[in-house]
Amino acid sequence: IPEANPTLGGYIPFKKINNFIYISGQLPIFEGNIITGKVPTSTSVENAKYAAEVCIINSLPLIIEASNNADIKYIHCINISGFINADNDFDNHPEIINGASDLISNIFGINGKHSRIAVGCNSLPKNASVEISSIFFLEN
Repeated sequence: IPEANPTLGGYIPFKKINNFIYISGQLPIFEGNIITGKVPTSTSVENAKYAAEVCIINSLPLIIEASNNADIKYIHCINISGFINADNDFDNHPEIINGASDLISNIFGINGKHSRIAVGCNSLPKNASVEISSIFFLEN
């Protein structure tokens, strides 16, 4: 699990209310570099799908920090919101965000099943190919 990435603006990386964790949009930052490009002209669907996985991996240290070493029985993923830096005629958004959904399910099993949205955008911060925000629930 990587260290949490610094925020890029005047916001906090997550907000915890009771046992809910609202994670701010995570970019696909891997080893200090952002996975960039508009899908599919400057990056492939497969590369963007990998970027979605990286966004979820970057959420994990925030979940750990938010749990504050509490005695957590289960972690549930409630929702993910996936944004794709897409060309105007691209319409396969769900396939890309499946990278994130599949990884969450692999990590958390049945507790990783979640609701979601997958939408295309004209651009994303720093030309990132994907951005994902998420909501988790910590069960004691």
